[in-house]
Amino acid sequence: MLLTDPFVPFFAQVPRTATFLPPADVTVSEGDLVLTLDLPGLTADDVSIELVDGVLTVRGERKRPHLAEGTSWVHSERSFGSFERRVTVPKGVDADAIMASMDNGVLSLIVPKPERLKPKAIAIAAGGKPTELEPAAA
Repeated sequence: MLLTDPFVPFFAQVPRTATFLPPADVTVSEGDLVLTLDLPGLTADDVSIELVDGVLTVRGERKRPHLAEGTSWVHSERSFGSFERRVTVPKGVDADAIMASMDNGVLSLIVPKPERLKPKAIAIAAGGKPTELEPAAA
């Protein structure tokens, strides 16, 4: 007996990659950069994070579930496999200051900006005599 996919009429056939590539969001504020990845079905033990030469790398693997004996796949859309996401961070980021947390399959990394990139308020002197500007030495 030939099994056919009973779900074909219910699912549009969309091109997709065979490997798992977790979707990621990156936000930037005055003080830090936040990287968030959706890693459904994974735990913190399934993921590794490293910072090397200004590149923050998140690696892991989403494994296909094992089927019981006598069971076969009829339809499969979920992606599985090893993945790697890389984000270039500003020079001077302190690897020890990066914080990572995982909650319900969502990995969040907070990367504090180096001090040189944080906005600094410049005080304006009031009153007194105007200062003459000198050209910078070449």
